[in-house]
Amino acid sequence: MPTLSKIELRRQLEEPLGGELRNYPLDNSRALITMIDTPYYPPYITDALHIHNCMEISVCLAGCGQVHLRQTSYAFSAGSVIVAPRGVYHNQTCAGEPLTQWLYLAFDEDYLLRKTPERYRTTITGMLDAIQESGLFLENSADNNIDTMIKLMLDLRRREDADVEIQLELCGYLLLMELSRYVSSTPLPVSAAAADPRQRQPIEPALAYVYDHYKEDIQTADLARSCSMSESYFRKQFTKIMGLSPMEHVNRYRIHRAMNLLRTTSDPIQNIAVRAGFSSIAAFNRNFKQFSGLSPSDWRRSRLNK
Repeated sequence: MPTLSKIELRRQLEEPLGGELRNYPLDNSRALITMIDTPYYPPYITDALHIHNCMEISVCLAGCGQVHLRQTSYAFSAGSVIVAPRGVYHNQTCAGEPLTQWLYLAFDEDYLLRKTPERYRTTITGMLDAIQESGLFLENSADNNIDTMIKLMLDLRRREDADVEIQLELCGYLLLMELSRYVSSTPLPVSAAAADPRQRQPIEPALAYVYDHYKEDIQTADLARSCSMSESYFRKQFTKIMGLSPMEHVNRYRIHRAMNLLRTTSDPIQNIAVRAGFSSIAAFNRNFKQFSGLSPSDWRRSRLNK
């Protein structure tokens, strides 16, 4: 099956992504680049408005919240599907308990244009042209065959047969053809415009600074300087846009990293505290319990039990 490198997979598991451009590793040899099954645990990190270097199909497996595609907002829940062509800005705001889980499928649009058989290419490229500017949101994939295709691909990935990569790519074409049928036969959904997620752009340099320097001693003045603002003005703007203070955001970011490390590694908790950017185990324990309601060891145990 298509896989990410160990380094890239570990980065995606450990690091809440925050950059505006999030590249998938293209190799120009397959249509389906990768499938990533990703759970997100509260407290949720605010997702930055971002684009990809290919088409991403996102399927919500659990949880709920809001998703933004260009200027439009939709309410998502389990079964919702988002199609974000290359260059379409999008992000999500999670609100579920105990977690929100997504399956991401990345398709190389250039490969589709070059290598897909003509009988499929015309239909698929027609669908891509129709959603090129705005993307596509489906409230519930169970209303059509898209849900069936996705479940089949998940089942194939778990089997890990020798020819699973070919099987997944064939299913990927079926999925794209079904999306094309949906687009050609159904008026694209229209939703009331929500607050433009681009309002976060003035503080995006600060979000990127946290992403790059989370292990360092970050001060509000550092974040304000990255945005070319005075500290007092930056603090007001950041709190207004994000709904929490700059340092609360820094701690939530670190806690979210720690949660992913607790879930995906067997490292000692003290080591995880350091890897997540906390200067002491006491500060880590205090902040972790404040945000999650549990100690790190209890939280890890609860996830393992599930």
